[in-house]
Amino acid sequence: MEKFERIQCDLAEYKITLEFPGRKAPLVVHFDTPSRRFYFSIIALIITEMKKQEVPGFVHMPRHKDILRLLDKSLSGKKASEHAEGMWAKINMAWRNRLPDLEAAALFKVLDRELVSPYEKGGKYRYQCSEGECDLWAGLFGYDENNKWRFKFAFDSVSVGLNDISVTLGNLRDNSAWEEFVNRLRNMSGNDQLLIDPNETAPTELSPKNGSSSERSQKRMWGMVATAVTVVIIAIGWLFFSYKTKMPVESVDLSLSVYPSIDKPSLAVLPFENLTGDSQQEYFSDGVADQLLTSLSQGPYLYVTARTSSFAFKGKPMQAQEIAAKLGVQYLIEGSVQHDKDRVRINVQLIDGRDGNHIWSETYDRNFSDLFALQDKIAMDVMAFLNVQITGYATGALKYSRPTNLKAYEHYLRGLYYHLGRRTEDVQRAGQSFEEAIQIDPNFGRAYTWLANTYLDEIELRLTTRREQVIEKAEQAVQKALAVDPDYPPYGTMSRISRLKKDMETAIVYARKSVQQAPNDSGRHYMLCLALAMGEEFEESVDSCETALRLAPFRPVNYVLQLAWSLVGNTQYDKSIPIFKEVIDRSLQSFYAYLAYKGLTAAYELSDRHVDAHLAAQNVLRMNPKFSLENESRLSPAKEGPFKERMINAYRAAGLK
Repeated sequence: MEKFERIQCDLAEYKITLEFPGRKAPLVVHFDTPSRRFYFSIIALIITEMKKQEVPGFVHMPRHKDILRLLDKSLSGKKASEHAEGMWAKINMAWRNRLPDLEAAALFKVLDRELVSPYEKGGKYRYQCSEGECDLWAGLFGYDENNKWRFKFAFDSVSVGLNDISVTLGNLRDNSAWEEFVNRLRNMSGNDQLLIDPNETAPTELSPKNGSSSERSQKRMWGMVATAVTVVIIAIGWLFFSYKTKMPVESVDLSLSVYPSIDKPSLAVLPFENLTGDSQQEYFSDGVADQLLTSLSQGPYLYVTARTSSFAFKGKPMQAQEIAAKLGVQYLIEGSVQHDKDRVRINVQLIDGRDGNHIWSETYDRNFSDLFALQDKIAMDVMAFLNVQITGYATGALKYSRPTNLKAYEHYLRGLYYHLGRRTEDVQRAGQSFEEAIQIDPNFGRAYTWLANTYLDEIELRLTTRREQVIEKAEQAVQKALAVDPDYPPYGTMSRISRLKKDMETAIVYARKSVQQAPNDSGRHYMLCLALAMGEEFEESVDSCETALRLAPFRPVNYVLQLAWSLVGNTQYDKSIPIFKEVIDRSLQSFYAYLAYKGLTAAYELSDRHVDAHLAAQNVLRMNPKFSLENESRLSPAKEGPFKERMINAYRAAGLK
């Protein structure tokens, strides 16, 4: 049995009928509880949208958030999510894990099959389908590996065409059936206001400037919150003003941090075009775009895609709609930069990713000496147009650690250009640029911070054997940054230092504080993931890595690798295996692939797949013929304890010596 013949999604009875060639009776999957009906409606929505597209492509789920909220509140009963975040988590979990597992997930009742013995983990009973039927069903739930929120019902993978799949409601079919189904739910709700999440603070679509009294109340409320946050930040700044050599450890409640929500306006800042005619000025146009991205990421009211993802489109002529779909955002910002000794001209456009239309644009022509004020104005203008609330915290964060000399700023941007390229040959050039910026302006705090990061890069990229001396230099640079700029402590860099010193408690504290500073920054969530993993807080480490990947939809390979290792630490071996394989597929001969083969060896061995573990171990030896358990134990960043012992034992059992 290799394919389906027809698939029917019945909105009246909440069931999906699967017809197979040569089979007398179809397989009928009944969605017979409120939460299952919600999952069923997601399948129906995706099928309907794919039929509208007339191709079996991906459906970008956040664009249907209003309908999904209606479906959840109307169909899920007592299990309806109170807030949008809960709904998105529920949808993602269902599509990737629960829905594909027809046999074991205890979600469905498969009619006319023999009842098997009670199944403890899945509920009271489990209903069996054949292995082939279950595999075909699981293959229907496709998603884009590069974008967490692009789903499809992959009927094309099982030889079913658009005409062989249908959505029905009585005599109605496909789009008509779906529209009638949604209308009935709306009539049942009686009041669309029931669908508004009281915790949503920013509209996804543009809204009128004159709000209702409830909107004004929300603004007053958020103004009070902003004031409180500002007070907290001032207190933190004062705390670290007296920082010397010992970084104090204190607990932080990360639940107070505002995490990015899919319901907020979402955008990506694309690389700006360099119009100077001089390729050596590329660092400046990239720097202007990067600083705008950083500014927009500071506040909690925007979802801003990570630089690693948006800058991947540099030099690639693609339609705006395609880029927006790949990044999973509503809006794109693109622009151009031209400057000479005395003037700078920046053109900025805001594009609606749904249709590619330019909905806002502005040209800024200023004296070069006004560059900082100009950068602030551009960020403010974008947020104002998107009707994003601008708090005292956000406006202050836009201006942190500005140099007094624009020449110093140019060297700083050049240093960032080299550093963010992540190439070993550029580490020294980045450090030289930051040092030149400091020589011109000794009070330029951010230049000290990034100089410290280049020192740490030397250690992590194995460019030095003088580990202790380099860490000391990084600490000295951080102390100078704190001395000249106490209002914006470089928590991320401080976490890296603590992690390299194997002080995991402190590393985790600073990583949490770093996330609180900029909750939209994928790199900060990744740093928290690393610190938590090395502190063996694996469950939370998995969550942090997944958040980092959500903010970086092009899935940086180091993020993916760390997620896989965190899953191993959390004993989720089966889930880690395909993620390790992704790393290997994407970087076949790299150091990342070597680390992934080690992870595969452990994951296979610990899940009793001994033959696969042996093969993975052979690849470890192929990439590193000098591998030894003695060196692995000595050089491993993992602390002494159960996790490290578990890994060494797994390597040994798989044949490594």
